[in-house]
Amino acid sequence: MTRKMSQWARAAATSLTSLALWSALVLAQNQNPPSGGSGGGVSTSAGSVTTTTSEVWYTHWWIWAVGVAVFLIIVIALTNRGGGRSTT
Repeated sequence: MTRKMSQWARAAATSLTSLALWSALVLAQNQNPPSGGSGGGVSTSAGSVTTTTSEVWYTHWWIWAVGVAVFLIIVIALTNRGGGRSTT
C-alpha cells in the first residue's frame, strides 16, 4: 500500500511540475513584437498603409487540445505502471 501511495505522490508531483512549467512558458511569451522587427503593426510606404498581424501559437485551440492529451497520457502512464496487481 505504501508503494502505491508513493507512486501516486510521484505522479501527482510530476503532473503539477509539468503544469507549472507549461504555465510559466505560456505566460513568459511577449505579446508585443519588437519595434524594428517584422511583427504586427502599421508601416507606411509611399502614402499607402499596410497592416500586418501575426498570431501567437498558444491562442489556437488545437495547441491546447494536444497539450491536454499529452498531459493526460503522461499522468495515466505514470499512475498505471502495467495495470496488474502485485503477487508479492
